[in-house]
Amino acid sequence: MKRDLLSDAKENLLVLHPLPRVSEIHPDVDNDPRAGYFEQARLGVYIRMALIHSLLKEEGKC
Repeated sequence: MKRDLLSDAKENLLVLHPLPRVSEIHPDVDNDPRAGYFEQARLGVYIRMALIHSLLKEEGKC
């Protein structure tokens, strides 16, 4: 996806991607306010940490 594709998109659109990207999203899109994939990845770290903690707690290892 290139930035010009977003020119007709709604203001409240949110572009998400599980990362890492290869060629699906051009780096030009990174600075667009609708690019939410970096925050998606950042928040995913905390979700995975909480899940691992929960699993370890169930096993009595935490």
